Amino acid sequence: MKKLDIAEKMWLEVKKKCVDDWQPTENDIDWLMKTVESLKAGGKWSLPAAGATFEKVGYNHLRLESIVTDDLLNAMIAIEKTKKVGEIAAIKVDMEKAADYILLCPRLEKT
Repeated sequence: MKKLDIAEKMWLEVKKKCVDDWQPTENDIDWLMKTVESLKAGGKWSLPAAGATFEKVGYNHLRLESIVTDDLLNAMIAIEKTKKVGEIAAIKVDMEKAADYILLCPRLEKT
């Protein structure tokens, strides 16, 4: 069995509390279903607060295309919640190459 490093252990704990123990509402499920249905293949959909962009790559299939954020933890929580809603709605949310498309941006201070 692979030994987890501290970052992996922390992520699994955060994911359990913020995603695994969270249950989407019927509105969350309906909203994602309608959003995916409205997209054509190749269409883009974004979660602005998370800085995540998805592409519709097939019928009921989204692929995470990129993440541009100053808050990777909250972005990953939002993406994992989207994946969980997708599982319930029979929509595949593919995140296999997510780490290849992350751009961390410094937080801009408001003046």
